[in-house]
Amino acid sequence: MKVLVTGANAFVGSYLVSELVGRGHEVVAGVRNERGNIPVGVETCSFPLGQIDEMKEALRQTEPDVIFHLAGQSNVPHAWNDPAATLQVNAVGTVDLIMAAYETVPEARIFTVGSSEEYGIAAKEHELLHEEVECKPQNPYASSKFIAGQVGMQLARKYGMNLIHLRPFNHFGPRQRKGFVISDFSSQIAAIEAGQMEPIISVGNLEAWRDFTDVRDIVGAYALLIEKEGLANGLYNVSSGTARKVGDILQRLIELSTVSIEVVVAPAKYRPNEVERFAGSNKKLQEAVDWKTQCAFDDSLRNTLYWWRNKYKETMEQL
Repeated sequence: MKVLVTGANAFVGSYLVSELVGRGHEVVAGVRNERGNIPVGVETCSFPLGQIDEMKEALRQTEPDVIFHLAGQSNVPHAWNDPAATLQVNAVGTVDLIMAAYETVPEARIFTVGSSEEYGIAAKEHELLHEEVECKPQNPYASSKFIAGQVGMQLARKYGMNLIHLRPFNHFGPRQRKGFVISDFSSQIAAIEAGQMEPIISVGNLEAWRDFTDVRDIVGAYALLIEKEGLANGLYNVSSGTARKVGDILQRLIELSTVSIEVVVAPAKYRPNEVERFAGSNKKLQEAVDWKTQCAFDDSLRNTLYWWRNKYKETMEQL
């Protein structure tokens, strides 16, 4: 199967490309500019969201069986700072891609990747969020993903296209940039161990509970969905089904550290309209494909912290 992955050199995209190559698929890595994190031998193509003619040309040239759309703006604080740009990239960019596909490769199956953030304040009413829960997004990032999914499915119905919208819950692992909670904790601990920071970690709300999954398990689910024949249009959560307290995760990472660390709560790091508990039902996903998490959570924390340690070590060696 030939799969075009957009955002292929970013965090999740690079893992998905490797997963698909390992499963024997022909992969085209859609990138905006450089090919960092793309395995050697994988074909790349320029795929800049917002430039419709270039997207059409890339689709004509590659003729994918599947388009897996990961490119976008995924940082919630940035969405608050520039909501218009976030909507342009995530919502309008997705619509442009779907229309470009309709005009060039209408038979291609399309996967759009949204976010658990789409459920928003509805999480206060449900211990486990399932796909039938009414979404009540509470920030511009969440709204941009919700709009992308809703309009995408409307277009798919109108034009007879095969489109699946996915809502992954929190995921993490090596190579995730700062701006996400476990990566932020791990990067600060590694910097402290390397002597690049005072032994103080600045944190936001430690009382929040979130559904975390290793990125390798996330892309394993994506690959199974790609390979599933006859998968009908619709929504699928990708989640562990278990909520974990953010404060407990930080405590475990500190236990894994080689130094003593003080934790300081910074009110400025609290998100507006934050919901205390988010966890997703993965029942529909498991009914569609034989998927369950494989990575032990503690091992995933260790791997992420280890990656940040190596990153700071490499930085120090270059000085």
